[in-house]
Amino acid sequence: MAKRYDKLFLGLLGGLISAAVGYLLLGLGWSWAQGESLGYFHREVFLGSPLYKDRILSLCTLSIVPLFHLAYRRKMDRFARGTMLLMVILVLTIVVFQMNGE
Repeated sequence: MAKRYDKLFLGLLGGLISAAVGYLLLGLGWSWAQGESLGYFHREVFLGSPLYKDRILSLCTLSIVPLFHLAYRRKMDRFARGTMLLMVILVLTIVVFQMNGE
Protein backbone atom coordinates (compact mmCIF):
# COMPACT_ATOMS: atom_id res chain seq x y z
CA MET A 1 0.00 0.00 0.00
CA ALA A 2 2.78 2.45 0.90
CA LYS A 3 4.54 1.79 -2.42
CA ARG A 4 1.41 2.89 -4.26
CA TYR A 5 1.74 6.41 -2.86
CA ASP A 6 5.53 6.60 -3.03
CA LYS A 7 5.70 9.21 -5.78
CA LEU A 8 7.56 12.52 -5.91
CA PHE A 9 4.57 14.56 -7.07
CA LEU A 10 2.43 13.12 -4.26
CA GLY A 11 5.13 14.20 -1.80
CA LEU A 12 5.00 17.70 -3.27
CA LEU A 13 1.21 17.70 -3.06
CA GLY A 14 1.26 16.36 0.51
CA GLY A 15 3.81 19.00 1.45
CA LEU A 16 1.66 21.75 -0.05
CA ILE A 17 -1.35 20.51 1.88
CA SER A 18 0.70 20.32 5.10
CA ALA A 19 2.00 23.86 4.58
CA ALA A 20 -1.53 25.10 3.90
CA VAL A 21 -2.81 23.41 7.06
CA GLY A 22 0.04 25.01 9.03
CA TYR A 23 -0.84 28.41 7.56
CA LEU A 24 -4.51 27.90 8.35
CA LEU A 25 -3.81 26.83 11.95
CA LEU A 26 -1.47 29.78 12.48
CA GLY A 27 -4.00 32.17 10.94
CA LEU A 28 -6.87 30.81 13.01
CA GLY A 29 -4.81 30.99 16.20
CA TRP A 30 -3.69 34.53 15.45
CA SER A 31 -7.22 35.57 14.48
CA TRP A 32 -8.67 34.13 17.67
CA ALA A 33 -6.00 35.77 19.85
CA GLN A 34 -6.36 39.17 18.14
CA GLY A 35 -10.12 39.12 17.65
CA GLU A 36 -9.78 39.58 13.90
CA SER A 37 -10.84 37.51 10.91
CA LEU A 38 -8.74 35.01 8.99
CA GLY A 39 -9.14 37.25 5.94
CA TYR A 40 -7.57 40.12 7.88
CA PHE A 41 -4.65 37.88 8.85
CA HIS A 42 -4.10 36.86 5.23
CA ARG A 43 -4.51 40.34 3.75
CA GLU A 44 -2.86 42.58 6.30
CA VAL A 45 -0.43 40.40 8.24
CA PHE A 46 0.83 38.02 5.52
CA LEU A 47 0.43 39.93 2.27
CA GLY A 48 0.57 43.48 3.62
CA SER A 49 3.36 43.25 6.17
CA PRO A 50 6.89 42.46 5.01
CA LEU A 51 7.94 42.03 8.64
CA TYR A 52 6.05 38.76 9.19
CA LYS A 53 6.04 37.13 5.75
CA ASP A 54 9.27 35.17 6.25
CA ARG A 55 8.27 34.07 9.76
CA ILE A 56 4.91 32.80 8.58
CA LEU A 57 6.54 30.91 5.72
CA SER A 58 9.01 29.43 8.21
CA LEU A 59 6.16 28.02 10.25
CA CYS A 60 4.53 26.65 7.09
CA THR A 61 7.82 24.93 6.26
CA LEU A 62 8.03 23.44 9.73
CA SER A 63 4.51 22.08 9.40
CA ILE A 64 5.77 19.80 6.59
CA VAL A 65 8.32 18.09 8.86
CA PRO A 66 5.89 15.61 10.48
CA LEU A 67 4.76 14.41 7.06
CA PHE A 68 8.38 14.03 5.94
CA HIS A 69 9.16 12.08 9.10
CA LEU A 70 6.19 9.77 8.58
CA ALA A 71 7.13 9.10 4.95
CA TYR A 72 10.76 8.50 5.90
CA ARG A 73 9.81 6.03 8.64
CA ARG A 74 7.57 4.13 6.23
CA LYS A 75 10.40 3.89 3.67
CA MET A 76 8.51 6.04 1.16
CA ASP A 77 11.66 7.61 -0.24
CA ARG A 78 10.16 9.33 -3.30
CA PHE A 79 7.32 10.83 -1.26
CA ALA A 80 9.84 12.04 1.35
CA ARG A 81 11.94 13.59 -1.43
CA GLY A 82 8.89 15.48 -2.65
CA THR A 83 8.24 16.92 0.80
CA MET A 84 11.93 17.78 1.18
CA LEU A 85 11.96 19.46 -2.24
CA LEU A 86 9.06 21.66 -1.20
CA MET A 87 10.81 22.54 2.09
CA VAL A 88 13.92 23.57 0.14
CA ILE A 89 11.84 25.71 -2.22
CA LEU A 90 10.13 27.40 0.73
CA VAL A 91 13.46 28.06 2.45
CA LEU A 92 14.84 29.62 -0.74
CA THR A 93 11.70 31.77 -0.94
CA ILE A 94 12.25 32.88 2.66
CA VAL A 95 15.85 33.83 1.84
CA VAL A 96 14.68 35.89 -1.14
CA PHE A 97 12.13 37.70 1.06
CA GLN A 98 14.80 38.43 3.67
CA MET A 99 17.28 39.69 1.08
CA ASN A 100 14.72 41.98 -0.51
CA GLY A 101 13.52 43.29 2.82
CA GLU A 102 10.01 41.95 2.33
